Amino acid sequence: MTTPIHLIYAGGTFGSHGTPLSPLLADVFLPILTERLAEQNYHIRVLDNDVIKDSSTLTPTEFVHFYRIILDAYATGVRRFVLLTGTDTLSFLAAFLAHALADLPDISLVITGSMQPLFIPELADYQINKDSDAWTNLSDALGVASKHTGVYVQFYHKSLIANNTQKINSQIHDAFDGVVATFDNANHHAVPSTAIEHKTSELANLQTRASTTHIHAIYALPNATDILAQSISQAAANACAIILIGYGAGNLPSSPAIIHAIDDAIARGVRIICTTMCPFGGTNSNYAAGAWQYEHGVWAAGTLSIAGIYGQALWLSLNDKLSDAHWMITP
Repeated sequence: MTTPIHLIYAGGTFGSHGTPLSPLLADVFLPILTERLAEQNYHIRVLDNDVIKDSSTLTPTEFVHFYRIILDAYATGVRRFVLLTGTDTLSFLAAFLAHALADLPDISLVITGSMQPLFIPELADYQINKDSDAWTNLSDALGVASKHTGVYVQFYHKSLIANNTQKINSQIHDAFDGVVATFDNANHHAVPSTAIEHKTSELANLQTRASTTHIHAIYALPNATDILAQSISQAAANACAIILIGYGAGNLPSSPAIIHAIDDAIARGVRIICTTMCPFGGTNSNYAAGAWQYEHGVWAAGTLSIAGIYGQALWLSLNDKLSDAHWMITP
């Protein structure tokens, strides 16, 4: 008997309809979707989820909510999941879940969505949109979930590791890039029930902390250096981490005011991670314009995407482990 894959519908373009597009309610969208899947001999079961919205409005609280749904199902023996969500924060949620589920080696979770809705937006009878990428992305995601363990993003015929992807185009089907997955088909041992119980017991604490956890991003612009220093100081007032999005290989201007702002933030326990606004290449310390900050405790993100940084930092912060400097690539 084929093992069913458990589907989580979280909204996004995939299940959107009308003009302008907005996510369909689950009780409207899911019966039609499951009927279409059954016609193609896909064996799925739908997990209950009451957070269905445009992904641009998701917060850490909802990230933990989806983690809870998956973990609760895992505790009952479910191992194969596909999560449908919007593309705006898909990479951020995927990175978070990749770290949250990293110690469950026998799980299979594939996160996907689409750049065009499954149904023709203007038609009231929910006809399949043949120009959409939705059906292909879902079919591919179900295929990966049925064969491989691990946490992945599936988009436009590409399987990417979930902890390091990025949306790079807002208009075309080939919207995501990242590290291509290398599938591990080894037979993984079952996780002890005590470990699952421990993770479940931490859920309430994670949910509470999620509502007060803030990660800020500061984008470098060719302004006066006092502006950047002020932005760092303001962000440090309530942030657990700051992502500095620098030029080139992570280059940033240096000034006494910026150095003071960085030193003060780090002394207060705020982690600062430098990345680059360039979509490819990552950071390095080859240039003096970038190397100076690492002498003051800033961490370099290497080739990790902005979404990857955020998802990892959020998970570690919720577990009070963000101070561990070994989690981030350093120069």
